[in-house]
Amino acid sequence: MSDRADRLAGLEQALAYRFTRPELLHEALRHSSAANELGQPSNERLEFLGDAALSHAVAALLFERWPDASEGELTRARAALVRGRTLAEVARQLELPALLAVAPGVEPSESLLADGIEALLGALLLDGGWRSLRTVVRRLLAPALADLRRADLAREEPKSTLQELAQKRGLPLPVYTEVEVRGPAHGRVYVFEVEFAGRAVARGEGRSKRGAQQAAAQHALEILDPDE
Repeated sequence: MSDRADRLAGLEQALAYRFTRPELLHEALRHSSAANELGQPSNERLEFLGDAALSHAVAALLFERWPDASEGELTRARAALVRGRTLAEVARQLELPALLAVAPGVEPSESLLADGIEALLGALLLDGGWRSLRTVVRRLLAPALADLRRADLAREEPKSTLQELAQKRGLPLPVYTEVEVRGPAHGRVYVFEVEFAGRAVARGEGRSKRGAQQAAAQHALEILDPDE
């Protein structure tokens, strides 16, 4: 058995799930930078599917786990569990950096690893169905869920916290504007500015648009006083 085959077997063992359609697993691990060179489909479609499925699975998990949590708390907790940083850590634990097929020179960034996890879950959904997906998501995110404290959720989901602050003060919702994009296609860095109460108050950057918006919201909260 080759080294890659060994690693794939190890991945399935870590997931406690064996693919009946291995081609789905291979596609999930094929980044667009390598897919173009190989003339094979990339993992982008599976990433799209996995993103939606993961959000659904985590929502169901939190609804069950925290029966007395408010909608706002559940929303912020879900965002904390499906964010790039959390998913990238899961990817590293699964040794995904060594399994993802990427073009030479492409680094396994946080965003790339998070996308890989979403693609993997999309493939798993197609291969094994909803019940298998939910079981794997519960297993993979158990440590992150155990570390999540409801008292800390405001810091975990700054966009929602900033929106609630605007509503509390009777102000229009915050507006996020993209002001800069830099870097190559496989390593984009986005910069967003957030407008609060009719004026631009902060900027943030990230490897994804959502990450940049979250960073901008966090900086805004550091400037504004939520308890004012």
